[in-house]
Amino acid sequence: MKATALLMTCLFLTTLTFTSCFTKNDPEPKPDPPSAWSLNGYWNRGDIVVYINGSEGAFYEINSGDWLRAMEQGFVTIGSLKFRYISRLKDDYYSGQELWNKHNGNTISEVTFSETGEFNLRNNGNTLYVNTKDPWSSGWNHMEYTRIYP
Repeated sequence: MKATALLMTCLFLTTLTFTSCFTKNDPEPKPDPPSAWSLNGYWNRGDIVVYINGSEGAFYEINSGDWLRAMEQGFVTIGSLKFRYISRLKDDYYSGQELWNKHNGNTISEVTFSETGEFNLRNNGNTLYVNTKDPWSSGWNHMEYTRIYP
């Protein structure tokens, strides 16, 4: 008898909770504010896809270009870090380091991480801009990644 009463109470509470959560007057969902955006997820640059989780981002796919040559020549593999030391500065701004490759034509001679650069989320958290300094020169490079859901 106690088990039946407990079961009916649970069903009533579940039904009450469910019906109170959904009404016809609920407003349309709004995009999350920048403070809710996260870098975590899959990011496509065209030639590579990177998976970011917390303070690191690793190669998830390598499709073409210098990174494919770097993989073929044994410098990186799927799972190698592309980004490290990622930390949030404010809302949609982060800092971190990016792995670069040095090449002469089709030959990769070295890979190394940049100094700390800037990572910036835009477009409601669906576009990631990475701006890091070339480790071998004084130039900076700006790359754009698009969030994907594989």
